[in-house]
Amino acid sequence: MSKKEIRKTFRSSVMKRDKYRCVCCGKCGKDRQGGEEHKRFHKDLNPVNLDAHHITDRNEIIDGGYVKENGITVCDSCHLLAEIYHQTGEPHPGFAPNDLYKLINSSYEEAVKVIERLR
Repeated sequence: MSKKEIRKTFRSSVMKRDKYRCVCCGKCGKDRQGGEEHKRFHKDLNPVNLDAHHITDRNEIIDGGYVKENGITVCDSCHLLAEIYHQTGEPHPGFAPNDLYKLINSSYEEAVKVIERLR
């Protein structure tokens, strides 16, 4: 599978699991990279842009962490807050990796287990 396909599969699996809703603030949305699949989950007339955020940075987990157990759907505003940790090492309150993993009932260890099973 190409890198582009891996990224697309990651985004899609994370957003489907989270029903195209920002897990942090609850806003309904759509994949910022296009697609209409979000309409299967809700009929919001003004959906926000969503992204699939890597909870543990791609450079700090094997194979880039492209599994839904390491991803969380976030709107643009919440994505900025989640990225603070990757940029500074200090999380915004409520956006530490362990906080985000709890929101999706996962953990770093669970993500690694899934990655190792897929190898």
